[in-house]
This record gives sequence, C-alpha cells and structure tokens, in this order.
Amino acid sequence: MAKRGREVLGKGIHALIAEYPQGVEESGTQLLEVPITDIEPNPYQPRREFDDEALAELESSIREKGILQPVVLNRTAPNAYHLIAGERRWRAAQRAGLETVPAVVHEIDSPQELMELALIENIQREDLNAIEEAEGYQALISRCMLTQEEIAQRVGKERSTIANAVRLLKLPKQLQISLRAGELQMGHARALVSLDEQSALELGRRCIKEQMTVRELEKAVRTHSTDGKSTKGGGKGRSSGNGANRKDPTLTALEDKLRHRFATAVAIHHGGKKGRIEIEYYDDDDLERILELLLD
Repeated sequence: MAKRGREVLGKGIHALIAEYPQGVEESGTQLLEVPITDIEPNPYQPRREFDDEALAELESSIREKGILQPVVLNRTAPNAYHLIAGERRWRAAQRAGLETVPAVVHEIDSPQELMELALIENIQREDLNAIEEAEGYQALISRCMLTQEEIAQRVGKERSTIANAVRLLKLPKQLQISLRAGELQMGHARALVSLDEQSALELGRRCIKEQMTVRELEKAVRTHSTDGKSTKGGGKGRSSGNGANRKDPTLTALEDKLRHRFATAVAIHHGGKKGRIEIEYYDDDDLERILELLLD
C-alpha cells in the first residue's frame, strides 16, 4: 500500500477529498470522473441491505444537484475499479442515469490493507444497523487480524463499544434479523445476549410482540433468570414464611446500576455484614473490557 494509503486509515474520507482538486495526482491518488460501468461493488461492504425508499430519495437529490461527495475507489486495472466507500451514491447514480461519477481513486496493491481501509471507511461513514456494524468489526478481527483496541483507535470509539457490538453476533439468528429490521434496539439486544438461545428467543419474541422498553425487558430477563434458578432448586414458591429469600429492593437497585455500568449480568449476595458481588463475562475480551472499567 502506498504511503498515502496508510496515512488515511481511520481518518475519514473527507481528509482525502479536500486535498485533491480535479485531475491532480499525488502519491497514487486522483480525483477523476469515472464511468459507472467501470465500477464494481465493494466485496468488503458491511452493509447487506439497501433501503429502496432511501435510494429513491438519494436518486432524486442526485438528479437535482448532482453528486456532491465523490465515491472512493481502488483501481484494479486500467479501466476497472472496486468501490471502497460510497456504494449508495453509486447505486443511486445508476438509477438516475448518470454515465460517470466523481471519485477519489487509489492504487492499493495489498488485499489486506485494501480490506482494512474498505471496512473501516464503511463502518465510519455508513448508517449501518447494529448487526452490520458488528459484522464489520468481526471482519476486521478475523480477516485483518486487528485487536479490539486497534479497531477502537481507528474508528474513534471506546474499546467497550467494539466488544459490546461483537457480542451481538452471539444472539440467535432470528433475533439478529429482528435487530437488522429495527424490531429490536441495541439496548434490547444487550439485555438478551446473556441468555441461552431458547430463553433469548422466548423473551425476544415477547419483547417485539409487547413492544417492551429496554428497562421492561431487563426486568423480564432478571425475573426469567430468577425463576430458572428457583426451579432447579425445587420450585419458585418455596420460601420461608419470614420472606428471607426476597431480594432487598436496595440491592436490586444497586444491581441495576452495576448492570448498566458494566453492560453484563451482575448479582449482589448479601448476608449479615458481608457478601459478594458477581459480575459475569462471556470471553477473554469481555473480561478485559470489564477489568478496564473496574481499574479505570
């Protein structure tokens, strides 16, 4: 990858565009008018679905005002290009009947560095849903061998944000589809991800049907977990007449605060003058994320 390509990783495409007037070339980068038919889609595009109504609105804007922001391409042959960023603009331009589009053109030889640039730029610039964003991060981890910390630095986010996003890929596929469709929000998904598959599906479907808030779902998750433990121990209804098994409301409130703080399941066990706090983690990365919060 040319020196110029390395410098722009994680800085946003706008950092490139302002520096290259039409037809000027520097370190293998140009701003050109490129025939639409010479451009192929980005093979590393995190977005899998393009909303037809949004494309129609963009098409109308392009017909009226043209393309205000160039797409970003990599030249693969004298008259062949791969999209790095701007696939929505490219698709809308096709619909509008344009023959060419303005483009910042790179010449990047390394497939690894091209993949990294393409994924990072699309994660930064596109309005991705939570699952598409998570898949983009996972691709950077598995294909580009980046750590969560390195990804966080490149996209300008906290490492915990990356870790929480990737955890969403542990959800059952049906719930991932619901998250893509907007039937579930990020807060709902984070509450469900700590459950086993069957429990997550059960509560996820109930959440959608009843249009539960995040707080309502979190309460349902706590109730579900408590019921499950009680059943294993011989039934929910077996408690002493003095109510000793009831959770102190103050402790419940503290658990809620800690659960929001650490974005994971938290339980406080208190007896007499001492007790213990349990904080769940789901893998080594999640443990590291929680330790960073504890030691900050």
